[in-house]
Amino acid sequence: MANIATVLGSFIALAGLMSSGLATAQNGEIDVDDAAAAIDDIDREPERCIRVGGIDETHIVDDQTILFYMRQDVVYQNVLRRECPGLKREDRFSYETLGGNLCLTDAVTVLRTFAGGLEPGRTCGLGPFVRISEEEADLLRYGERPLVSDEPVEVPQDEEVPQDE
Repeated sequence: MANIATVLGSFIALAGLMSSGLATAQNGEIDVDDAAAAIDDIDREPERCIRVGGIDETHIVDDQTILFYMRQDVVYQNVLRRECPGLKREDRFSYETLGGNLCLTDAVTVLRTFAGGLEPGRTCGLGPFVRISEEEADLLRYGERPLVSDEPVEVPQDEEVPQDE
């Protein structure tokens, strides 16, 4: 499973580099070799723990991936050790910590809607926390978006349109 997380992390980094323009050749086409080399330069050393007090918000991407948005514009991606059924559908979870840190040895519990309230569902182990860019987080959350060009566009002049009588 760690290999899948590594491959996914590399893919996300590659997609982020492509969207940011870091992996483009001078003619505007993607240079895959340059992008792969740039990925190797990115520090993707996973963190074992994050401070709970620093978590600003979370977003569930799918049944195995949670994004932790921290204060100071830091985002961590956590790929759970295995798929956690119902996590995306219920879109909420809880966790318990000791000492104020959320660590890869901890788990999240899906909170299911039941009889007008919430009840604990499946409990799933966290993986390591990998820091990603906000662009990479957006790609995970919203999928691929077309690149927006910052080149000026010439606006056509208003032409007189003959009116029907």
